Amino acid sequence: MRYFLELSYNGKYFSGWQIQKSKHKKQISIQDTLEKCIALILRKNISIIGASRTDSGVNAIQMFAHFDSVKVLKTTKFLNTINILLPNYIVILNILKVQTNASARYDVISRHYQYRINLCRGPFSYNYLKFPFRKINYGIMNKAGFILKNLDDFSPFGKKISPNSLNLCKLYYFTWRIRNRVLYIDLIANRFLRNMVRRIIGTFLYLGLGKINILEFCSFIKKQKQILSCPSVPAKGLYLVRVRYPKSIFL
Repeated sequence: MRYFLELSYNGKYFSGWQIQKSKHKKQISIQDTLEKCIALILRKNISIIGASRTDSGVNAIQMFAHFDSVKVLKTTKFLNTINILLPNYIVILNILKVQTNASARYDVISRHYQYRINLCRGPFSYNYLKFPFRKINYGIMNKAGFILKNLDDFSPFGKKISPNSLNLCKLYYFTWRIRNRVLYIDLIANRFLRNMVRRIIGTFLYLGLGKINILEFCSFIKKQKQILSCPSVPAKGLYLVRVRYPKSIFL
């Protein structure tokens, strides 16, 4: 049987989703932590595949991963047991039976990321980016947002430029709002390049702060050159909010 795990985690305490191998010290990843706990329950080593390879420090409100089991699991018992074994920073929300060829990574319809920026100091803002006290021009961010929605090739926002179709993404949704002195920026797409969300947010903040102008932004987009002058924002403010799949893969 193949199962999907629906989970949530605080990325602050991990090196990211994927298992990392270091010569000096083995870093703790979410994938590795889950595999060890599931192996204890099944009494067999297993491999688990996630919906997204979130970077070190990135959080997930909703994440999915799949694994295979030779025997049919009692889902309620499994759910209770694994949550006892896992550290407090990871919680399994649900376990679902799926088609044997279903993939948590490749069957994704869309991924929803949200970036949270604290606009002023506060006692509960330690996990948000502490933003400098400067006025943001949201109007220019809106103009750039319309340009972004019509873009197919997101090479300027990738980790590195590759001259092939791997840089093609479909951005379904891009918006921002302010609530309780926190700026929320939401992006939904069929896929994201490595570091793409954080580079997009960094670029839009530079636009809003007047560090680059809309003509420079359009020039980078047109020439498909990386926007090197704009930093990638810190991972701690980034959340994977929702992952959507076709209903046909679930049993």
